[in-house]
Amino acid sequence: MTDATPTTTDAFETLLTATETRVKHSQHAHWYATNVFDRLARWTTIANILGGALVSVLSTAIFAFEELLKAYNDSVVLLLFLAGAGVSIVSILQSVMRWSERSQSHFIAANAYSSLRRELEILRLNAVRDPAALQTVIQKLANISEVSPAVPQSLWQRAWRQG
Repeated sequence: MTDATPTTTDAFETLLTATETRVKHSQHAHWYATNVFDRLARWTTIANILGGALVSVLSTAIFAFEELLKAYNDSVVLLLFLAGAGVSIVSILQSVMRWSERSQSHFIAANAYSSLRRELEILRLNAVRDPAALQTVIQKLANISEVSPAVPQSLWQRAWRQG
């Protein structure tokens, strides 16, 4: 009987440690993805605002300062075309890539992993090793993994190296 108890405790500790490691890395990867996608969403929004303002100013300037800009009309029209094309391309990228939505879904997943990590910390601090409680946490981990968005491999690897 004394030989079985350490083995059970060792197995519990091994499983608890492995689960903590998986949750920690998943949490970190989702936080990293949240930050990357949020940054992309923010910068493309700023680019659209500034580009839209430039297009508006240039298109108005062509008519408002017609005599003053007559010598530079071709350059202004070309700049207007390039700015308009740039704004269009960035807007399409925002629509297709959905960086804001992806950031939000990774944020939700990271919070779920954070909550699970706190549960694991409580299990570790508990003097009584409860395999049923650990199995409940592992089931929650499986459920979170099923519904959380996939972290792109390149972001996962960067998060792994940093964490």
